[in-house]
Amino acid sequence: MIQPALVGNGYRLEFDFQPPLLTVRLLGAVAAEANLAVTREYWLRIAERARECGAGQLLVLDELPGEVMGDADLARFFDEISGMGLERVQIAYVEGRLDQIPRIEYVEQLALERGYRARVFGNESDALLWLRYGGG
Repeated sequence: MIQPALVGNGYRLEFDFQPPLLTVRLLGAVAAEANLAVTREYWLRIAERARECGAGQLLVLDELPGEVMGDADLARFFDEISGMGLERVQIAYVEGRLDQIPRIEYVEQLALERGYRARVFGNESDALLWLRYGGG
């Protein structure tokens, strides 16, 4: 079931919920100097929608053109979203920019260290396969 989109500072979140899977398409362009604040904002909104739906799985399709945050901002980001319920959701994250995959894999490691069930993928079909069979 397609759900209402959410628009924020430089981003748009489009949602589709097919229980137990909530799919989120992340669109827009976030200014580099606002990356931490905006990323935190849209992840909090994603967590809220996942809780509202009762989603057990989350597929994030990142189509943003920007760069991944630096190490210090990533640590702050994880501190700020801790306890929002994403720890209870199996998360598959599809990075739209293949040149960003090595950096996103580092983010995956940070997430795993903090107790998230998360994997990063370069395409949606691999992500869906993991959600269905590999990550339960």
